[in-house]
Amino acid sequence: MSEKNIEGNNILLFTRSVKRPSPEEVAAIAASDLYELLPVYDRLIGLLRETYDYELDMLTDDIVLSVVRCRAALAKGMDDQTSLKMVKEMREGLREMPKTLRSLLPGLGPRLGESIEHKLGIRFSKY
Repeated sequence: MSEKNIEGNNILLFTRSVKRPSPEEVAAIAASDLYELLPVYDRLIGLLRETYDYELDMLTDDIVLSVVRCRAALAKGMDDQTSLKMVKEMREGLREMPKTLRSLLPGLGPRLGESIEHKLGIRFSKY
């Protein structure tokens, strides 16, 4: 479990083997993540549509296209690389949402981002 300390310090070195997931496990994890992210995106789209703002309508249209593309890929089946890339993109989209809102609506964006987080029950920064 630990190696002999020969350097004269009091730090114990632990060796731990890391079990890498199989490709099937990676694909299942990525698909599971996507299935968790999609309802968040659905609610986000609904909240953005309620704002009746032209700039946010364009952003929402882009988000809808991403969600549709993701659902189509899930239905068709995708390889590990594609699913991992899609999870990364979807998480990044949520993480960047406050910055996007600030750039589109400089005065209102920060408060809108906080309001959306509150209504969704999430923190964009966790993604």
